[in-house]
Amino acid sequence: MALRVFGILFLAAALFFRPAAQVIVEDEIVTSDVKLFDVRVQPPYNITAAMGMSLIIPGAGHYYVDKPVNAFVHIAIDAASIFGALVFNNFANQREKDARSFAMTAAGIVRAPKGEAYWRHVGAFMDAAEYNDAVELSRNNTLTQYLEPDTWWRWGDESQKDEYSDLRQKARNMRVASQFFIGAMAVNRIVSAVDLRVSQRKILSRGIRFEAALSPDMNGAAVELGIDF
Repeated sequence: MALRVFGILFLAAALFFRPAAQVIVEDEIVTSDVKLFDVRVQPPYNITAAMGMSLIIPGAGHYYVDKPVNAFVHIAIDAASIFGALVFNNFANQREKDARSFAMTAAGIVRAPKGEAYWRHVGAFMDAAEYNDAVELSRNNTLTQYLEPDTWWRWGDESQKDEYSDLRQKARNMRVASQFFIGAMAVNRIVSAVDLRVSQRKILSRGIRFEAALSPDMNGAAVELGIDF
């Protein structure tokens, strides 16, 4: 009887002093890998030689390091640039030839002195006399005057001179386009070499790594082997 009464009292006390809620907090242990050392994989080629090859022939360096797709892209760009430079330079020469032939026919030129300056003067003045007078008035070197009748020119009207100037302007535009393609060739070589350098750094940042790490439960440590691809 006494034991039964004691049990009832114990149960009542436990119910009376029961906490309202029970909260269990567990700390999360987060550990970061600690790199002890890296074993870098050295590429089996000379990057300096590859860059030099690309500066000479874009894509040659990529082919050397076994990147045929990149090599094809750079070679294709270089081939297109060479083709464009040659084509537009040929167009420029033809337009200039057409302009001079037109001037000799329309302005009565028999013999043209060597040099580009003469053809600029032909497009700037209606005739040789006007040019010679301009030289005298400006007190420039009279040796630049055209004194031989064979070198004289005279346009029939202003429209003929304008047509000649228009042909020369088209020739200049073609030369600018040709120079653009020549610039593209230079840029392609620089980009090709820089791309090889960047690729080498990416390769050297990969390799085999041995890393020390702590287990989440803090019961031990381990050495992990990591391989980057």
